[in-house]
Amino acid sequence: MEAVPESAQGGTTREDARTPASARAPSFAAWSRPLALAVAALVLFSTLGKSGIWDPYELDAADLSRRIAIHVFHADKLALPDAVNQMPTLSDLRMGELPFTSMALGFRLFGLADWTGRLPLAIWAFVGVVALHEILARLSGKRAALYGAVALATTPLYFMQARTMLGDIVTMSSLSLAFAGLVGALFDRARGTKEGAEVEVPGARTWLVKGVWLLVGALGLVAGYMSRGLLIGVAVPALAAGLAWLVLELGGFSAGRTLGEHAIGALSLLFGLMALGVGISLLARTSPDAALPRALGVALTKKASVDATFDRTIRHLGHALFPWSAFLPFAIGRLFRAPVELDVPARRREVGLRVALLVGAAVAYAVYAALTPHVTFLPWSGVALLAGVAGLAVADFDRGAPPSRALALGVALLAFVLYRDMVLEPGRMFSVFEVDKPSFPKSFEQDAAALMRLSAAAFAALVAIAWFEGRTDKPSSIAAWADGLVEDYRKVSRELATIWNGNLFFAAVVVEAALVGLGAMLFLGTRLGWASVLRLPRNFIDAGLNLWWALPLLLATLPLSFAAVRDGFRAALGLTRLPRGAGVLLAALAAGAVLSFGYYPALAAQLSPKEVFDAYARLQKPGEPLGLLGVRARSIAYYHHGGEVAQFNDPAEAFKWLTEGTDRRWLIVRAEELPRLNSLHRKNKGSNLPVLDARSSQILLVSSDLGGQPNENPLGAQVLDAPLPRLHEVDAAFEDQIEVLGWEVRDGTGQAVDSVVPQRKYHMRFYYRVVNPITGTWKAFLHIDGYQRRYNGDHTVLDGKYAMNLWQPNDIVVDDYVFELEPNFTPGDYTIYFGFFSGDTRFRVTRGPNHENRVIGGALHVR
Repeated sequence: MEAVPESAQGGTTREDARTPASARAPSFAAWSRPLALAVAALVLFSTLGKSGIWDPYELDAADLSRRIAIHVFHADKLALPDAVNQMPTLSDLRMGELPFTSMALGFRLFGLADWTGRLPLAIWAFVGVVALHEILARLSGKRAALYGAVALATTPLYFMQARTMLGDIVTMSSLSLAFAGLVGALFDRARGTKEGAEVEVPGARTWLVKGVWLLVGALGLVAGYMSRGLLIGVAVPALAAGLAWLVLELGGFSAGRTLGEHAIGALSLLFGLMALGVGISLLARTSPDAALPRALGVALTKKASVDATFDRTIRHLGHALFPWSAFLPFAIGRLFRAPVELDVPARRREVGLRVALLVGAAVAYAVYAALTPHVTFLPWSGVALLAGVAGLAVADFDRGAPPSRALALGVALLAFVLYRDMVLEPGRMFSVFEVDKPSFPKSFEQDAAALMRLSAAAFAALVAIAWFEGRTDKPSSIAAWADGLVEDYRKVSRELATIWNGNLFFAAVVVEAALVGLGAMLFLGTRLGWASVLRLPRNFIDAGLNLWWALPLLLATLPLSFAAVRDGFRAALGLTRLPRGAGVLLAALAAGAVLSFGYYPALAAQLSPKEVFDAYARLQKPGEPLGLLGVRARSIAYYHHGGEVAQFNDPAEAFKWLTEGTDRRWLIVRAEELPRLNSLHRKNKGSNLPVLDARSSQILLVSSDLGGQPNENPLGAQVLDAPLPRLHEVDAAFEDQIEVLGWEVRDGTGQAVDSVVPQRKYHMRFYYRVVNPITGTWKAFLHIDGYQRRYNGDHTVLDGKYAMNLWQPNDIVVDDYVFELEPNFTPGDYTIYFGFFSGDTRFRVTRGPNHENRVIGGALHVR
């Protein structure tokens, strides 16, 4: 049988062998290497300097690397006054020294900046992508190499570790190198062509190929050892190759294996077992207080994790690999299918690669699960192994493996579950960093949810439509497409009419008749003024009037929409002559673009003082001094290179410095210090503190003078400098401390409204004037009473953003509370009661309409 290679590097399929070359579409995999490397370079290098240094996590690592640069590379100019400059120990680094030495080299060559420390790490990441691409290309084919490399480059855990100075990207890249080198030496051989067919070339050329792979593997093992010690850096890749060899031997797949390849497999297994044994022994003998051994490479914690070891690792992977984590469980299952489409030599190589990837991922999981009780946080280093699994699964589909509707629907469902998990708990997205107790910026939650939704939808939709079926043909004409669609509708209708002996169709008719009757009753009732209908919630009436026609229309058009998308995808593949696996490639690029260039840079901007320093450099005039409150002075070296900077730990001292004298002064402030600072400014100046830059919800730029710029103080919405809007006025007082001015209701767009609808969110805003400093600690309540119903809205005053003990006399304060009435609130006027309470005690109302120390605010109309 004639064999025609998919490429010069293996992956020959039987279908290719049967199909004349002139009749086959040109493979886009011919562009595998340049396309994969271009994607990797774009993702890894393009935004290195866009986001600033994350304090304290990146800043601590950068400072340790700066100290290494001083002593190892003699970069004496990097020594900072009033800072620790001596050589750090491994215990200080909490891991191996190679990542920090790499960052130190960047500082030595290009100076002290955020991008100079990240550049060496991004280079390591790029090398890891190259290693994965080459091993997949050699042992499977160029399509698998392209898919796997793009999967690796677009996985958030990988590209965010490459773009932050945390260090574990070196471990991830080292594992990719070591795995590629050892597995390549075990299964790869030199190849050539004979009579138009691909053949393996034994002898010196093959051993030259193996020698190159062994060199790559040795480099990866050494780098892994110097990053994370024996267990992670050495045992995982060595056992991946060694156990893969053993599994193939025990499974009877050793035919054709040479003595040298058996030796490589056996030595890899032995070396991996030795590294595992020594690593476990060190783990058992090392106490958390002892100096960190280089061979261990992970800092131990005194307090064991309360999580189950397997649970914590899986949860970390689910969030850190998203959206690929929605596809990977199914991809792993697909790899257990034998690649029967391949000829014997290609099949032998790929079976070895598949076994090595699966075994390597299992070993890595076992090692991390074993380490979980002993460490605080540890990013998963086997990202390249899982990316290789994804690449092989998609390439296998291209080669003729059957499609899977279960996979298509499963990916969509799992993507939705993970998306909801990360929207409900946005802090889960910090799994890509695995750091201790990060705080997710609340002001970014809405934008984060929108970007995450876009990423999840793009990935799930494209993967689902690619795997739903295997056809790539396109209709001959629009008329033929329409005829086929009509025939599909007829087939579906006939099938529905026979389900449950026609009872399903009968039930649908009964439901539709009920909806028509409901709509008619509501229509007549609203027109004739029936009291029982008018008392129904407005949204229920609106739904009942439209369901009878909207539901059937939706059920009728949904199949049409799905068919249009399906056939459009088929037509696009037919026109471009791309395989269906290209849909997964597009999914990776779309989701990766949203996360890499949208979500994570926006998140980083919230966490770093870079934008604030940039704003200061743009707005300040020469000679205007700068101070820091709550921001560590070490960050100055990376952004500010001129003049003395005052450092404060107490808001009162910082405020005194900011407002003394006649010159304009600047202060960079942690968000948690703003309320106290603003209270001092209102007490002394009677207005909100001037904030010139509030793009980050964590770090703000404050000045003694606005200088003609708008005030971006985020507390301006709670403590007003602007005139009062039109209110439902209420004249009441809480003892001699707070006067009630009134209230208003605004909808989701910010527009004031006179009435509300159940099951829709509104903002109830209460306006108070402070008379005297407030004693005690109070919470607020809202009662909406009427028709034997009550809405109860107990809440923290001002959402906890501005404590009541900070309120100053004459302040006008707005307590904004979001409420949503339940559907049983029928139309009518309800009475609003509000006030403050602490435990079982209510703040005493001393003036104005009240009932049991609840201010009576008037009527709220519900429609």
